[in-house]
Amino acid sequence: MTDIKQVKQKKFAVIISLSVMIITLLSSLNFYATYFNTRKTIELTIANQAMSTARSIVDHLDIHTYEKYLEEQSIHNLKKLEAELIEARKYTGAKFVYILKNQENNQPGIVAKGLLANDSTTSVDDCCMLPKELNSKFTEYKPFFARIEDDIGGTYILSGIPIVNENGQTLGSLVVNESVDKVDKITDTVMKNSVPFFLFSGLFVILSFSIFIGFQLWLRKEVSTQVGDTEETYQGEFHSMLQTMRSIRHDFINHIQVIQGLLKIGREDRAFEYVNSLTSEVETMELPLKVKNPALYILLQSKWARAQNEKVDMHLLIDDHTYHKIKSIDLIKLFSNLIDNAFDATLLLPESDRFISIEAESSPTMYVFKVENIGPIIPNEIINKIFDVGFSTKEEKRGVPRGDGLGIVKYVVDKYGGSIVVNSVKNTTTFIVKIPIKS
Repeated sequence: MTDIKQVKQKKFAVIISLSVMIITLLSSLNFYATYFNTRKTIELTIANQAMSTARSIVDHLDIHTYEKYLEEQSIHNLKKLEAELIEARKYTGAKFVYILKNQENNQPGIVAKGLLANDSTTSVDDCCMLPKELNSKFTEYKPFFARIEDDIGGTYILSGIPIVNENGQTLGSLVVNESVDKVDKITDTVMKNSVPFFLFSGLFVILSFSIFIGFQLWLRKEVSTQVGDTEETYQGEFHSMLQTMRSIRHDFINHIQVIQGLLKIGREDRAFEYVNSLTSEVETMELPLKVKNPALYILLQSKWARAQNEKVDMHLLIDDHTYHKIKSIDLIKLFSNLIDNAFDATLLLPESDRFISIEAESSPTMYVFKVENIGPIIPNEIINKIFDVGFSTKEEKRGVPRGDGLGIVKYVVDKYGGSIVVNSVKNTTTFIVKIPIKS
């Protein structure tokens, strides 16, 4: 039994360990997914912001100067155009502002860039080297954006807006670059602000897991208690039945010896009469009524056989009902302990005075169970203590303390919100149990 318990404990420990590992893994994946989605959302937001910035710059751009530059390629118009881009870059705080246009080889090329000659933070190469990824993203006829990673410019977000003249002709795209450092800063800020949420989520998961584990431990304890009570009840019934069978076996041997003796002396007629009387006695061992609840039927059959064997006058009055609103194990706990208590009391009397009555009634709203016996009365000073676990006026049986039976009865009654009343007067003790039926 100890080995089985240890195996169960090891299995439970393995389940707990695996659960902790799974929760940790899922929490880590959730954190990573949140970080990844947050970063993507911020990048998309900055790309849209850069696109709005580019659109604003295009709205204020001197399109006429730009057209003249494309026609004449004059340095004067180029400087004027780049001066506008430099001013726009200062005003918007963008990393780069420049104009792209498809060249003769159908590849994008920089027409003008907003870069100061003395700008120490950005080299000309940084601005003018276009990444290969841009070839697939760039189109001068509609807005576009891309996340670019290269060894020279690093990682940045690029957004472009078409430049269209008064005639609706597309002249290229105004492009705004935003450094991914801004994304990192915003992402870090968002994640820092999300720390309380992650902590709360983590605590919630831990609390939920703790509640689950606590519930499992409580359930295991409850099941163990139920199994223990059930085992104790059925062991008691098995022991009672075994005692009855031993007594019947002893009587059977005596009956066979009597029949053999009668046959040896040639009194076949007396032997035949003796066999007939035994047949009648055996028939009385069968329960004299039908009980619809199988578990209750088996219990009452066992108690009836014991009553016949121990010369107890037992009366049964059981309604034609299954009593399905109460669990069979609880029904057995109620009747077995009350009947055993009645046997203990009535067996103290001579055979002629032994009496037990068992009743079970059913109504639409209530079950009423009654067990009555003739025997010593229960003194008033202890009648309120008999339902306490461990309390008993009986002596220990084979070194085992007694007194849990009526405590189990009280537990079952309370479990169903019922009541139990004890009347003990004039050598008659009656236990009346009422169980309300919930619709």
